[in-house]
Amino acid sequence: MAISNIPKTSLSIKKKPQESSRKDKHDDRQARWGRDRHDGFKVGKFYNAPPMFFTQDHHPLWLTDNYRGRTAFMICGGPSFGEIDHDKLAQPGILTMGMNNAPRTFRPDLWASVDSPDHFLLSIYMDPKIMKFVPVCSAGKPLFDNDNWQWTNLKVGDSPNMVYYKRNERFRAKQYLWEDTINWGNHKDYGGGRSIMLATIRILFLLGFRTVNLLGCDFNMSEEHTYHFDQTRRKDSVRGNTSTYGQLNERFAELRPLFEREKFNVYNCNPESGLRVFEHVSFDAAIKRALNEFGNIDTKNERTQGLYDEDKPKSP
Repeated sequence: MAISNIPKTSLSIKKKPQESSRKDKHDDRQARWGRDRHDGFKVGKFYNAPPMFFTQDHHPLWLTDNYRGRTAFMICGGPSFGEIDHDKLAQPGILTMGMNNAPRTFRPDLWASVDSPDHFLLSIYMDPKIMKFVPVCSAGKPLFDNDNWQWTNLKVGDSPNMVYYKRNERFRAKQYLWEDTINWGNHKDYGGGRSIMLATIRILFLLGFRTVNLLGCDFNMSEEHTYHFDQTRRKDSVRGNTSTYGQLNERFAELRPLFEREKFNVYNCNPESGLRVFEHVSFDAAIKRALNEFGNIDTKNERTQGLYDEDKPKSP
């Protein structure tokens, strides 16, 4: 018999269902976080203590250390990115990580965001070649069509090749590399200054990269000098970003010795950058190092003849 057909007298009905629902929400919040939502949590020096990456159904995705010891080129938003040779980034053996709307001028292999999905290009979400890292709360949010300037009937979770993570909003340098959520700066209650850079660098560390080369990291914004993609900025936005650059300089100064202790090296390829914490390396030198890791293989002239045969030298 359906519940709707059962006489009310035979049902055990609580007098205050709304209060019960509120309590359920409290339980749900504690089950998901177990602490104030702004806080990260130091779990010790091991990579996969809790799951760090998830499907939209909250199943663990075991991507940690997937790129062990490798080099990544992290594409920030500064106009200086437009001054380098993008063809060199498209070579086999070079891995790129974009942020926000940076894919407008170069399509990366990986991509990360922290803000609302309607701030970013629809083509990023729809591109199956790009592995996308976004906050887990974004899965159910709608996508915006930036070309036709209208909302779509799609959600973030309908996009291919998505990876979800949990954020925190209270920066503590000593636990930044090891906490069980991903920090992106401070909530305004703790001083503000949130940035996609902090989240992206942590993601790259978790993925196993041990060299990160920053591209387009200018830390110098004006109303005329904004991004390498089309986007105007008002005076208040420029002031806000400039303030965040100052906070990030302080935070990265705290983090650099902790990075070096883990042999995690971050380099800045822009010699004019306002981010002075990390050592400068030229773009060409960074490309050369990464291609050395790849073995400088000439993929256009690789030999295939004989690979199916049995007359190869003996395996060591």
